[in-house]
Amino acid sequence: MPANHDMQLVAPFSPMILKATMPAAAVAALNEHAQAILACPAQRKSRDWSSHLAGAVRHELRVTDLIHATPVLRDFLYDVARTFAYRCENALLHFTDYAATENLRDTRLQVAIKEGWINEMTAGDYNPAHCHQGCHFSSVGFLALPADYNAEFAADKARQNTAGCLQFIDSRSALGAQNLFTIKPAIGDFYLWPSWMLHCVYPFRSAGTRRSVAINLALQGGGGSDLP
Repeated sequence: MPANHDMQLVAPFSPMILKATMPAAAVAALNEHAQAILACPAQRKSRDWSSHLAGAVRHELRVTDLIHATPVLRDFLYDVARTFAYRCENALLHFTDYAATENLRDTRLQVAIKEGWINEMTAGDYNPAHCHQGCHFSSVGFLALPADYNAEFAADKARQNTAGCLQFIDSRSALGAQNLFTIKPAIGDFYLWPSWMLHCVYPFRSAGTRRSVAINLALQGGGGSDLP
């Protein structure tokens, strides 16, 4: 066994990504909203958000109002976004003191839900590499997957399995710096990250729907205006 040498891995640099689990009630509410919208042609048309987005996706449905009207989801978003903001700042300032990164001392920071939409993806759909503007944080929660998705993922012959995956892209490509982070979707999993970070979604072949909700969030000070 090698000597310890008082070795410690420190991570003083961004970017960081937060992973959480969505409340089951929030997942159920969003799936109910999606099914109701898809069943109504007028709703599908009025909520079509595809002209604002980068993806080649069957349906991209704006649901910002429904997110605001769903307390369990709204409260969850406030909790994760505020925690992410404080933890990132504290981790960078106190990266040698884990206890300090857990202490959310300032509770004045507010979170605004800027936009939210449901991505209804079917076989062959994809999202090219892009980032989000007009917000501080971007996020995604996975709501539904094709019945055969896990089997397709397991059989993927790519060097790294990517079928239906979300992938984050960092500009650095060098020794000691990983520049790709690939996420296999699972229902209820939720990720939040700085809005400037490039990301993409790979296509899949399975019959059925890969459904997710994407939400942009902004930090606000005590006066209620977005921070720079």
